[in-house]
Amino acid sequence: MEIVVLTYNEALDAILRHARSLKPKTLSLTECLGLTLAKDLQSPEPFPSFDNSAVDGYAVALKEEKTKEQIKLKVQGEIRAGEHLRKSLKPGRAVRIFTGAPIPPGTQAVVMQEHTERVNGSILLHKSPSPGDNIRYRGEDFLKGRVLARKGTTLGPAHLAVLTAVGYKKAAVYPAPTVGILATGSELLGKGEKLRPGKIRDSNSVLLESLVKQAGGIPSPLKMVGDEPKEILSCVRRGLKNDLLVISGGVSVGKYDFVKEALRREGVKEIFWKVDIKPGKPLFFGRKGGMLVFGLPGNPVSVFVTFEEFVKPALLQMRCQRKKAPAPVSGYLTERFKNGSRLHFVRVRCLPKKGKLAVIPLKGQGSHMIGELASANGLLRVEPDALLKRNERVFVKLIG
Repeated sequence: MEIVVLTYNEALDAILRHARSLKPKTLSLTECLGLTLAKDLQSPEPFPSFDNSAVDGYAVALKEEKTKEQIKLKVQGEIRAGEHLRKSLKPGRAVRIFTGAPIPPGTQAVVMQEHTERVNGSILLHKSPSPGDNIRYRGEDFLKGRVLARKGTTLGPAHLAVLTAVGYKKAAVYPAPTVGILATGSELLGKGEKLRPGKIRDSNSVLLESLVKQAGGIPSPLKMVGDEPKEILSCVRRGLKNDLLVISGGVSVGKYDFVKEALRREGVKEIFWKVDIKPGKPLFFGRKGGMLVFGLPGNPVSVFVTFEEFVKPALLQMRCQRKKAPAPVSGYLTERFKNGSRLHFVRVRCLPKKGKLAVIPLKGQGSHMIGELASANGLLRVEPDALLKRNERVFVKLIG
C-alpha cells in the first residue's frame, strides 16, 4: 500500500479537525489559573458594596456657614476597617476613620490626617474640603450585573481576584488535558542508571513533560519501555486513558518499531503517517474516539519540532485556547542558507545587533543535536529548495 506523505499544512489541518475542546468542568477558583472560561460571569453585587474611605484621616460634616478662618470640628469617635458606625455625623463634627472603613451617614468628605491638626478632642482644618473628597462610593468600580469575564477568557490572577471579591468560589472552565507520555527504545536508560556501551539516557521524557506543562497540559508519564511488543502494548493501553497520548520512538518501519501495531490493536484509527518536513518526517497521528494520539520520531530535536508545530496546537485547541499564532519576528540572516527538498524548520539564534535582529542558523541541524537545540531561541521555516542569502530579511517563530 502506498504511503501518502502529507504537506505541513495538510497535516496541521487534519489535526485541528480532530482536536475537540474538552467538556467544561466546574472547578474552585484556586484551580482555574490559566484555564479558559466556559461562560460569562456577571457580578452579583456592586463593587465596592458600600461607601468607604480612600485614606486614613477624618470623616467630616461641616457647618453651613462659611468662614475664612480655621475650621474646628469636634471628634466624636473612630471607625476602623471592618467596623460600622450607624450613628449619623452631625454638622461640626468629625470621626477618625481608616482606609476601607465605611463612611458614616452625614459625611461630606474625608480629610487626610496629614491635612489636619489635632487639638485635645478636636481637629483643625486649614481649608474647607470639597464634597466627596477621598470617598470611594458604592458601585464606583462596577455595578451589579457587570460582566466581569467573558466566555473564552483565559483566567489570570487579576480575574481570580475580582471574582473572589464579589463572592465567586467556583467557575466553569475548559480543563487542562491530561497527556500520557511514553518513551520507547531498548537503547534508553532511565534516571540514575549508569551509562553503558550502546546506551543513551532518556531525555525525551523530560523534554515532553516540560513541553506539555508549558502548553498548559497535565503530564502523565508512563514507564519507559524497550522495544518489546508486550510492554509497549501494556503502556499504550494505560496511556489511552488520558485525553492525549504522545509517544516518542518506535513509529518508523524498522524491525523493532512496534508502536503502530500496538496502537492498531488498541483501536486507534490512523489519520496519517509521515509529513514532508525536516526534522520529523515519520510523524504518526491517530485517534480513538475523542482521544488523540501522536507518535513522534525518537530524536530529541524531532520531538521538539513536531511537538511545537503539531502537538501544541492540538493541546491548545483542546483547552479552547486555539488562537491566531503569534506573528513571527522580522530579522536578517547572518549567513547564506541552502535548503533541500523538504520544508525545513531551522534552529536559529536571534540576537539584537545595531538596532536589528540578527538571525544566526546554528551549525548543528541534525535531529540528534540536542546541544544546539538548547542554544536556539527561534525556528526559521525555510521552504523546499529555497536559497536564502546573507542579510536577507526573514521571519522567525520565537521559542522558549
